Amino acid sequence: MSNAKSPDPLQNSLLAITQTAVGCAVGLLLAGKIGRSAQRATAASLLGVGALLAVPAVIAAVAHAVSGPGSARGERRRLDVIREDSGVVEDMEIF
Repeated sequence: MSNAKSPDPLQNSLLAITQTAVGCAVGLLLAGKIGRSAQRATAASLLGVGALLAVPAVIAAVAHAVSGPGSARGERRRLDVIREDSGVVEDMEIF
């Protein structure tokens, strides 16, 4: 049985929008149908939107890599939580 979490749907949709925006921007840069100034302005705005929408996904990926379950920091955090919360309350009578 796998313990892996399924990816966040919001993150997937943001990634899809990012890829679409970047694809449109590249298409506009390569297209010769519209005026040069309109082409550059539209491409720049689409690239900016794509970059802004990609930031949360990049941050989540870096955070998972740095402190995820497979990293040394993640394992240390997990052990600290286990050690701090042993499940025994101070006021509990132990026979």
